[in-house]
Amino acid sequence: MSQVGQLAAQVVNNSDQKDLLRLSWGVLSVDLEDTGLMLMANLFKMSPGSLGKFARLGDVSAGKANSKLRGHAITLMYALQNFIDSLDDVDRLKCVVEKFAVNHINRQISADEFGEIVGPIRAVLKARMGSYFDEDTVAAWAALVAVVQAAL
Repeated sequence: MSQVGQLAAQVVNNSDQKDLLRLSWGVLSVDLEDTGLMLMANLFKMSPGSLGKFARLGDVSAGKANSKLRGHAITLMYALQNFIDSLDDVDRLKCVVEKFAVNHINRQISADEFGEIVGPIRAVLKARMGSYFDEDTVAAWAALVAVVQAAL
């Protein structure tokens, strides 16, 4: 089994992580667009070097007023939705992750660069989940990000 398959299987077979992912997704997905924009803003703030990979989006500091950034944020959130919807099937999770990875490979985003999203995810989880936030939830998201990283 490939590394992507192995890591996908670890996520799929960990019921605690899946519960945390689904619970937190229930909070994050209440407002997909705003959560996606928050995630992107946190990425640019926490990893300023990532801005170069998003030059095609134009002025990202314009936030919601930038339609290209909004489109990317919304598309990102639907990709995450697809991951969450695939948590019970290793092959399906592997397939959707590999398709998602192609988009990032085409933009020459490395596994390490992609991994920089974990910090911004943590910040979004903390902001959105309030007193329900915990590091186990961050670890569950990091495990899902690791599946994507393996495909890059």
